[in-house]
Amino acid sequence: MKIGARTLKTGIAVALSLAIPAFLNFPSGSVLAAISAIFALQPSVKRSINTLKDRIIANLIGALVAIFITLSIGNHFIVVGLAACLLIAILNQLNLSNVIGLATVTLIVIMQTSEDNFILYASIRVAATIMGVFIAFLVNTILFPPKYEEKLYHVTDYSTTEIMKFLRASVRKNSQYPVLKKDLKWIKSELNRMDIYLSLFKDEGMVTRKKDRFQKMRKVVVYRQIIATTKEAYNLSCTFHKYENSFNHFPKDLRILIRERLETLLTAHEQILLKFNGRVSPDSVNFIAYKAPLRKEFMQSFFDEASLEEYMHDDYGQSNAVIHIMSSILKYEEYLEHLNTLVSSYKRNDWNPDTEISNIEHIEQ
Repeated sequence: MKIGARTLKTGIAVALSLAIPAFLNFPSGSVLAAISAIFALQPSVKRSINTLKDRIIANLIGALVAIFITLSIGNHFIVVGLAACLLIAILNQLNLSNVIGLATVTLIVIMQTSEDNFILYASIRVAATIMGVFIAFLVNTILFPPKYEEKLYHVTDYSTTEIMKFLRASVRKNSQYPVLKKDLKWIKSELNRMDIYLSLFKDEGMVTRKKDRFQKMRKVVVYRQIIATTKEAYNLSCTFHKYENSFNHFPKDLRILIRERLETLLTAHEQILLKFNGRVSPDSVNFIAYKAPLRKEFMQSFFDEASLEEYMHDDYGQSNAVIHIMSSILKYEEYLEHLNTLVSSYKRNDWNPDTEISNIEHIEQ
């Protein structure tokens, strides 16, 4: 069993939400404050800031609806249900659908109040709700700030390394079809994690100091291309997986050319990631100029194989396999070129050694 930072922050926020109202002598609102604190916790500081205003507005609207309906009609259970419908309709109209839950809880709690001084107790409950939102915001901002860049870097680095292993095994006819199919499914889930971490890391950049914001957004651009290139490597793995049988029946010379070209691209990918991490010079990794004659031979061999006369009459599938594999390799190469350009530019102009993340230490999966 693992207790993460967000779980711990939730516990702290709940404890404070129960303690502070009691300390301020209105314990009747402590439960509602704790509930609102749970609803208000967000995975990033920016999202906490964005939802802070929405939750306060939604709770005030919920309280006003609850007070108006209760004083004018009553608090019969049918009336409470109709009031909830009215509140949800109002919040949807105001584009506040993301905070409907807490506002509805506030409405129900207020309408079920049986105290004589209804307005006073309704006000206490609204104040407690807003207090819980503020407590959650402060806890989320101050305690255990998330390190989404570190998570993003390590999941990208590890997934890319695994994809490279699969590709090298595929072109050497060493892969096992059922195992690779399962591994590709796992990598797909890791690609989704990358997108989530990138979004959260981008949110972090919006709340930094203005002079640091530009550098952080430049890094976001680089990370976006790193993820896109990793996805292309994944697509290339899927292509080899799909056309494994066809590839194994390619002429030996063509398979050797594919293996050599792919090895050049995979090595370049590794070197670009090391460059991004500060372990390789920004002016290194000129993989396009390197072995240019081999690339020309590689292209010509593909065209010759795809246009064989026997494929045109008997086996379109084999010809299609040649085209699909060639296009996937070329697309992967294009993404690597663009990634190399972005990383080189970033390292020359915006790199800050103090923000460097090691791909060896503190690995978190």
